[in-house]
Amino acid sequence: MPRTPQQDRSRETRRKLLDAAVTVLSGQGAAATTVSAVASEAGVSRGAAQHHFATRDVLIEETVTEFFNALTHQLRTTVADLPTGPDGASTEDVVRLVAESFASDSFRAALHVWSAAAGPEGELRDLIIAADSRYAREVHQLMGLALDADLSDHATRELLRMTVDLARGLGLGAVLVDNSEHRRRVIDRWAGILSDGIVRND
Repeated sequence: MPRTPQQDRSRETRRKLLDAAVTVLSGQGAAATTVSAVASEAGVSRGAAQHHFATRDVLIEETVTEFFNALTHQLRTTVADLPTGPDGASTEDVVRLVAESFASDSFRAALHVWSAAAGPEGELRDLIIAADSRYAREVHQLMGLALDADLSDHATRELLRMTVDLARGLGLGAVLVDNSEHRRRVIDRWAGILSDGIVRND
């Protein structure tokens, strides 16, 4: 059954609100991410916002799910576009893609939620840990696919997990300072270590 114009408008409003929530989270932090602030950023009424997200907690939970879904979709699409075969993507290409995924606006928004989750109340802790773990597993699998890595090899799995940790750390550093030159050097060096260390499928 085709959607009605009203359904389309509802979906568009929800989309605007989630995009606005990422903007407010990444720019102002979790404490400032209220339904009113997000509604204002999205250019919709508070009533319309509360129709989709009755409370701040629901809004943030939905936003966390949304930005990790966006990160996953973006990384899947980018990996799928990498060249394949003997002259396919280099290890450096793959490591750079992973590092860039942890330097996006969505990741910056995630950091603010992590900070709130680490507070004394910690009401977001379970949510962010579960979402980040799912994303890390997805990155791990996509790296294995892109590099044709043998994921049955323990050392290979460890190196891929280390790549995720390294990329996350570089993304964290980029929040405070422009570390693009340092990131480039680290990616170049780590790509060499990874290429020499992983076992590839025959």
